[in-house]
Amino acid sequence: MTQHEAPYRATTHEDLLNTLPAMFGFVPRESVIGLCVHGERSRFGFRLRHDLPDPGGETDLATGLAPHLLRAGADGFLVLAVSADAERARAMVLALRDALPPERCRLVLWADDQRVWSDAPGAPPEGEPYRLSEHHEARVRAVAAGRVILDDRAALYAEVAGPRGERLRWLDAAHDEAIDAFVARALRPDAGDVPAVERARVASLVDRALAGERLTDGDRVEIAVLVAAVSVRDAEWVRIDRDNALGMHAVWASVSRTAVPDFASAPLSLAGFAAWQAGDGARAAVALEEALRLDPDYTMARLLMELLQSGLHPDRWHAPELSA
Repeated sequence: MTQHEAPYRATTHEDLLNTLPAMFGFVPRESVIGLCVHGERSRFGFRLRHDLPDPGGETDLATGLAPHLLRAGADGFLVLAVSADAERARAMVLALRDALPPERCRLVLWADDQRVWSDAPGAPPEGEPYRLSEHHEARVRAVAAGRVILDDRAALYAEVAGPRGERLRWLDAAHDEAIDAFVARALRPDAGDVPAVERARVASLVDRALAGERLTDGDRVEIAVLVAAVSVRDAEWVRIDRDNALGMHAVWASVSRTAVPDFASAPLSLAGFAAWQAGDGARAAVALEEALRLDPDYTMARLLMELLQSGLHPDRWHAPELSA
């Protein structure tokens, strides 16, 4: 939820489970989840999700996850696990509960596809039925606010996946043409301040996309080529904030889908940063993982992945001052 949205209040276990897709941008499956909460009303804050480990690995995973939750400085925690195998979910969620201070664990839930259980005193041992629904208020409000909720985490990769096959070959040639055009402009006697011109060109294209204009493949290729220059990339980086983050993620994800591998790490990193600023850690992680897969030494992606994994809240980010 962004700072401008009216708060949503989950009052039942079913409400909470239906809130998870809105929080993560996809329906968590075979997952353990930790939610930091604040105040008497348990306002949601930092959250994390991890795939369930192989049987027997619950304690090791819980030991690794607990410090991330503790660093967030929350008043309490809601700990959940979901799996088609209820016993597998139960083993994981109890391991994470036991790795956290007991007085700060406000709710512990585990669920299969149809029923949800709690360790609270008096909770029915047979659990209670629940249903995930696309029409639940939490999901409807998230979609109305501009979020995209996918069926599972794997679908997030398609949002930033680069071109393949014949399209890759065609776009590779288009990138070569864009490079030639850039060099020709830079060598003209009246070229002027080339970096400033290219920054202005990218900003113009991005602003057109933010305004709802559908950019062509040629536009997106030009952006991908130009943001390969650090000064151009960084000028776009500092334009991303909490207010425009959702739109910026959509723009940079679309550029990432068009960029060939040699030019993809910059738009992927910008997409990852925008997702993080929007509070969407799952989309941020997917974009940054892909950037690092293509270029393990790409500094921006490595920095942002470290921030993401440390649990730093987006509000604590301060954009650096960039020289002209």
